Amino acid sequence: MIKKFTFFLFLLLFSGTYNVTAVLAQAATLSLLPSSGTFNKGCTFSVEIKLDTTGAQTDGTDAILIYDSSRLTATAITSGNIYPDYPGNNIDPSGKINISGLASVSSAFSGTGTLASVNFTVKDNAPAGATQVRFDFDPNDKSKTTDSNVVQRGTVSDILSSVVNGNYTIGTGSCGTLPATGTAGGQGSVSTPSGAVDVEEPIYKTLPDGGTEHLTLALAVVGSALTILGILGLALL
Repeated sequence: MIKKFTFFLFLLLFSGTYNVTAVLAQAATLSLLPSSGTFNKGCTFSVEIKLDTTGAQTDGTDAILIYDSSRLTATAITSGNIYPDYPGNNIDPSGKINISGLASVSSAFSGTGTLASVNFTVKDNAPAGATQVRFDFDPNDKSKTTDSNVVQRGTVSDILSSVVNGNYTIGTGSCGTLPATGTAGGQGSVSTPSGAVDVEEPIYKTLPDGGTEHLTLALAVVGSALTILGILGLALL
């Protein structure tokens, strides 16, 4: 009887450990790339939202970003390719971004990939100093549905366990204008990824060649011959 009790206790403990391990393994993460950098006034930069499901099958992901609208302007969202449908992409000019990706009924997403990317522009009058683009995420309330979450396949369980926010610095410089490349001679504003000040490159022009040595010699001979003929003509008069 004692042996049976011990055996069942072992199975119970083993099963509990296995379940805990399985739960811990299903811990998805959301992160921003790059997560840091310096960008000057007037510069544009792009931030990718990376999803890592750590092996879990997912039905969808909601990423909600908060940013300082007195320093940054979110200009565009480009959907990633890890989900076939992105029905909830939206930019609130007051400083909030909503991105929602949904898996198809027949295929879940598992692995690592880009959920979406967001383009930002640093305002010309942005105060210099630190600024943050962060996920709206409450790790202590898994029942909360209005923040960022990753939904496990076939359930309503939120398996998002951690996030990596973006911590950036607004510099005191500004972005310049350079000739655009790959266009039909147009002009475009070009910003370096680091937000460094662009310097307009000087345009060097060369004059066309004035002629060849042989051509100059031939003209000199012809000119001399015409001069001699002119002198002989005056003598005959």
